[in-house]
Amino acid sequence: MQLISPTEIICLILVYGIVLISVVWFLTQTEGHAEGFLAANRNVGVVRGALSLAVSWVWAPAIFISSMQAFTKGIPGIFWFTAPNILCFFIFTPVAIRLRKLAPFGYTLPQFIHRRFNGNKAVHIAFLVVFFGYQLGAIIINTLAGGTLLNTISGINIHFAIIAMAVIALSYTLLSGLRASILTDVIQMIMLLGIAFVLVPWCVIKAGGLPAIVSGLGGVDGSHKSLWDPWIAFTMGIPMTISLISGPIGDQVFFQRALAVRKENIAKTFIYGGLLFGIVPITLSLLGFIGATEVNRGIISVPDPQVVGPIVIASLLPKFSLYAFTLMAFAGLCSTLDSSLCAISSLGSIDIFSRYINHKASDHSVVTAARICMISMTILGTAVALCQPKLLWCFLGYGALVSAALFPTIFALYSKRLPAWGAFWAVVLSLCLATPLSIYANIIENPHLIVIASITSVSIGLIICLIACFANSDKDFDYIALVRDSRSFKPVK
Repeated sequence: MQLISPTEIICLILVYGIVLISVVWFLTQTEGHAEGFLAANRNVGVVRGALSLAVSWVWAPAIFISSMQAFTKGIPGIFWFTAPNILCFFIFTPVAIRLRKLAPFGYTLPQFIHRRFNGNKAVHIAFLVVFFGYQLGAIIINTLAGGTLLNTISGINIHFAIIAMAVIALSYTLLSGLRASILTDVIQMIMLLGIAFVLVPWCVIKAGGLPAIVSGLGGVDGSHKSLWDPWIAFTMGIPMTISLISGPIGDQVFFQRALAVRKENIAKTFIYGGLLFGIVPITLSLLGFIGATEVNRGIISVPDPQVVGPIVIASLLPKFSLYAFTLMAFAGLCSTLDSSLCAISSLGSIDIFSRYINHKASDHSVVTAARICMISMTILGTAVALCQPKLLWCFLGYGALVSAALFPTIFALYSKRLPAWGAFWAVVLSLCLATPLSIYANIIENPHLIVIASITSVSIGLIICLIACFANSDKDFDYIALVRDSRSFKPVK
């Protein structure tokens, strides 16, 4: 299904990369201080912070699966995809405020965990497994999804496309870290919304207006018109809600921005970020409804529901519109990539280098370690993506990982009774028991087992944390003393 020539795609990629790298270079130069590279000097405003959060959450699913869900499962499909995605921002807001209060000079959630449990290495490493695994999954999924998209619509070599995405995101992020990421996030989100607000209404008009959307609300087979379809609510709503609400809790991208925005603006930033994000899947879902209508009219065929969006655009609009859609998708995926690279750089430099390798690290050496970690994880993630694993396996891996940290993180932030052994076993048992069950359930595509696995993944952590708090005979943790000593979170001595 070649909609654009490989040469045209290569030109788009080159121009996009050159423009972003040039903008970052001229506006931020290079960053040599840890505060700037890892925390953007903690002065990010509401607008920049909200735009950055929103576009950083625009993974491959928001661009491709939103229209696919509308196409295959109608209005309940897009509802259960979008609502939890927006809700997770609102739920994370008090968590962000709490962490910023307890660790105003912190850099990562695992760094806080290390302090919260009095330097317990086992708990710290258990959380690092979750946090590193999640970011590695983000690199693999988004480079692979971007490469697959470009290969599908142009026939370009998928290995070249995967490497190009990784190299572009890495190039400008290496310059100034989180400052570069937030700057490009703002540009990419404005670009994404601008293109979507032009292309989607144009498709609606070309397809015949509002009736073209209404007739496709039930999906391509017309059987999913009820918003409260019980089967979709059970098989998709429950596991999707658990996974998406758990997502930010195990995502250093969210915690990094919680520690970078101005303290008084945290709530506004996350709430506005969630609302801005919601615009993306809701808008792009209209392409799925139109696609369902056009298929039933016999006008188009959709061999792969994941690319129903570009198929609809190619059939209704001039060719340059497909260039714009490709640029929009590329921008969204690159934004997630650079955000993950910044998250990884903070985990590697603060929780590995400064914690276990060089306790008296200089400012320069921390930033150098951050850049080395970025490069290393980019190579690793890209290498895995080049093997072209099934996207399903990647989604299962990071989805199962992140649920393990949900309740241990909440208890660590709010409960002075949780001991180190409780947090450790809550994470480890969830990883060892629920993760394999979740993967197996999805492989055999048993909807009941998928729901059971999703509930089990968070229930294990909750039950163990409750038991540990009840059984703990040690002295309660002193959060006040932690706040008084908050400047010790700085890595540079």
